[in-house]
Amino acid sequence: MGIIELLPGDRIRRRAKRDFDWIPDRPIRNFFSSKGLNDFLEGLFNRQDESLDFANGMLTRAAHAELKLELRRLRSKLVSLHEQSIPAPFADKDGIGLLLAIRQWEPLAFRRMRRAIPSSNDPTIRAKRLPTALGIGWTSKLSK
Repeated sequence: MGIIELLPGDRIRRRAKRDFDWIPDRPIRNFFSSKGLNDFLEGLFNRQDESLDFANGMLTRAAHAELKLELRRLRSKLVSLHEQSIPAPFADKDGIGLLLAIRQWEPLAFRRMRRAIPSSNDPTIRAKRLPTALGIGWTSKLSK
């Protein structure tokens, strides 16, 4: 794959940029999805040097794009801090993982509780509601 170069003395040199994008549905991304993700998320994230945060909201497409850009900046910051830490002795450093994920999402439990949102253009919805609005107890197959 050309990611590393083997050097004498069992050393390696990285050939890929540290801030590279994983290609969807390819070996590295698939390995992380199947093995690394669960391993990374295992545990309570309750140590002093750990953090697990979650936030959600409803965003416009423009706001979503802005947030994605901000996540990319944070990822770049990690790379920059890594580069600054290279000269430090190995014993003074810890491996750090930063997981950034964003997608359109609604918890399955919430989706199961959601009622269908009627369209104002749907004639079957109007037919269901009209008799009730008029105070008539009539129902039809449309209202079932």
